[in-house]
Amino acid sequence: MERAGRLGEVITDSWLRRYAGDRYYERGLGYFRGGRVTALEQSGDSIRCVVMGTQEYGVRLTKKARTLHHRCDCPLGSEGDFCKHCVAAALAWLHQQPAQEGATNKADGKKTAAAQIRTEDLAQALREEDKETLIGWLLAAAEDDEALRSRLMLAAARKMGSETLIAQTKKILEKAIRIRHFAPHRNMRAYAAQVEEALDGVEALLESGHAAAMIDPCERGLHWLAEAMSNVDDSSGYMSVLVERLEALHLRACEAAPPDPVPLGEKLFRLEWKGGFSEWCGTVETYAGLLGERGVAAFRKKAEVEWAKVQVLMGSDHEVEVAHRFRLTSIMESLAQRSGDLEQLVAVLARDLRTAYQYLRIAGLYRDAGQHEQAMAWALKGIDRDFGSQGVGLRLFVAEDYQRRGCHGDALRMIWREFRKNQTLPSYQLLERFARQAEDWDDWRAQALSLIRRTITETPKDRWLRRDHSLLVEIFLYEEKAEEAWREAQAGGCKHPLWRQLAGIREKEHPEDAAAVYFLQGESIIAGGQSSDYGAAVQLLEQAAALLHTAGRDEEFAQRFAAVIQKHKAKTSLWKLVDQRRRFLFPGLQ
Repeated sequence: MERAGRLGEVITDSWLRRYAGDRYYERGLGYFRGGRVTALEQSGDSIRCVVMGTQEYGVRLTKKARTLHHRCDCPLGSEGDFCKHCVAAALAWLHQQPAQEGATNKADGKKTAAAQIRTEDLAQALREEDKETLIGWLLAAAEDDEALRSRLMLAAARKMGSETLIAQTKKILEKAIRIRHFAPHRNMRAYAAQVEEALDGVEALLESGHAAAMIDPCERGLHWLAEAMSNVDDSSGYMSVLVERLEALHLRACEAAPPDPVPLGEKLFRLEWKGGFSEWCGTVETYAGLLGERGVAAFRKKAEVEWAKVQVLMGSDHEVEVAHRFRLTSIMESLAQRSGDLEQLVAVLARDLRTAYQYLRIAGLYRDAGQHEQAMAWALKGIDRDFGSQGVGLRLFVAEDYQRRGCHGDALRMIWREFRKNQTLPSYQLLERFARQAEDWDDWRAQALSLIRRTITETPKDRWLRRDHSLLVEIFLYEEKAEEAWREAQAGGCKHPLWRQLAGIREKEHPEDAAAVYFLQGESIIAGGQSSDYGAAVQLLEQAAALLHTAGRDEEFAQRFAAVIQKHKAKTSLWKLVDQRRRFLFPGLQ
């Protein structure tokens, strides 16, 4: 869509190029010049035509208010793109304008008005047709147009009374939502538009005094949408929008015709518990005003009956008894939070203790409530379960609580154990944070570096995962000790990104060192044999060439590069790229 005044002010060559983009514009221009636009007609502010692509595609461009709407039957147009067929249609309309405004009769040189059928002309022609003919046209069109057929059915139902109208609206809603075959992404826009139109009918009945009758169709519609989710490609999120609208209509219907709170509470529990998609979440809060105390109590009673069947899960236990456990747990959590009772919420969470995260959640709830003893007790319970690497959060929680109490030695011992198990830069930084709080970083730093060196030394040489000095390089770079980082890289090697980072640091004061790194890194990529990486390799070689050129050592680079050429001369795609970049690779030898 594009802001527009009159249709002629929108469809200009410059606007088309800007709006469609060069690619679609050029393709659309080719279609127009190739005579692929046929059956072009304008009615008021609307243009219709047929464009011949891989098949015939119908195109329509319409000015509505201050916007231009566009539609094409092709896959791209169905997704809302201003495609090449739209461009071709617009160009065909644009270049026929002079002829429409006034064409010269070659025989007598007189100007004659172009034959153009306007909306008003069409309306007048229809008024002059007999009624039976119009009925025949409409019924014939409705055979191929489901949306038109639905409108006609509703029109007939209105004449037959409210009961028939309500029943027909339900049928149209079901037919619009339920699908038998998989709906690919390209069909979803049309599917959503069909459902939206059916929902318009539901909303119209709701607003005309039939709110009570619309409660059940909304509930059924949400169930059908949940079923349809498994049979569509909804990567654009149409289904969520439809669910939200149906939920809003259901709430409005209940507000306009309030049901008895107790049956409503019982029904909302069933709907939320059995929900299959994102529908019916948080119904107690959403319908609180309608439920009142009685309705919430009825909801809670039903939930507690099912919750009593839920077993406590520990370790690798698997739930096999209660369906929809996740939904039921969510319901019980929301009820506990609504009550404000911390122990009630903990009791809900404690039904599933299979993960370290659950212990951490409970400990966090107690800590946030200022109940530190209970928080520590739950965290220690989780640590005793020995969740391995998944228990890092719990162990950090305990260390932080030790630190809060001023027990820095206990905190540091726990963090040190973490560092021993997982020697990384983040764990080193965590150790530093705790040690500085205890004003004892120098000693702990020395221990950490000693441990890293010992680990490197003790790693068997024949292991597939050989340790280099990458971690030491990372640490010294983090500490802004660039020379020490360089020495470690020289002594034991490091990962490629670290080498490049070091080279970038050394470029100014030690260009030869940086050039050597770039050259070796570039050659290493070439040796890997992936042609898609050759661009990155040549870029590194260019960096090396530029640095050696500045140092007046172009011949040295040329000799080393000649050796690379000899070694990898079979890689023709690489040398095509080298030929294109030769002036950058040999700046001093042009």
